[in-house]
Amino acid sequence: MSEDYSLSGPPFSALVPHKKWVELTCHRPQTYLAGEALLTQGEAGTKVLALVDGLVKVVRTGRDGRKWLLAFRGSGEILGEMALQCGGVRMATVLAMSTCKVSVVFAEEFQRFVREYQLALPLSEMATNRLKEQTEVREGAVHERLAMALLRLVEVSSGQKTFSLTREDLAQHIDVGRKAVSKALERLGPDRVRAGKSRIDVISVEGLRETIAGRVGAQVRVSHITPRLGLRSGTSPRSL
Repeated sequence: MSEDYSLSGPPFSALVPHKKWVELTCHRPQTYLAGEALLTQGEAGTKVLALVDGLVKVVRTGRDGRKWLLAFRGSGEILGEMALQCGGVRMATVLAMSTCKVSVVFAEEFQRFVREYQLALPLSEMATNRLKEQTEVREGAVHERLAMALLRLVEVSSGQKTFSLTREDLAQHIDVGRKAVSKALERLGPDRVRAGKSRIDVISVEGLRETIAGRVGAQVRVSHITPRLGLRSGTSPRSL
């Protein structure tokens, strides 16, 4: 594929003027280290977090104790906004994958911000897009699902290619068993991705793109400039 494209939609910060995003991120700054919980499933949704810098994963635990790694989020995103719309209870836990800098925005402040900039519809579209992403990564051949998940991870992390992830993490994300992930990694090959005990290295972004090029349902949105990396037209894009 020669044109620039994005597998996931723009971050929340792209929905508002840059100046207003900067103002939003000046609220009550906090820092979380890798492994710490930014938000916890089951707690009251009294605030959202504006993710200024860093990478997080969103994990839901079922009543039977089973875990699903729902998504990865990077800089420029809002975390916890769904709890403000779904009865006020958080449906998942957000864990830092790297050192994360956030700003705390209380519910009333965020709701006022949404009204002021007429963000209700864009937020709804963003939620729909995220649901689509979660569906796509759980359908089709396992190696293609894994390739898509890794591409989205590279994208939301602003081009990072090394991640503290296990095979179990990836299995939870694409909804298969750990052995299936190992087989998919073998099929993708070390020229595309390498996996250690708790580390994933993306070797070839282009190779992963080629893996999903013919996938039904992997319709990518063309973008001339990708906001998280600020790439020029004609260069490889950022990659949920």
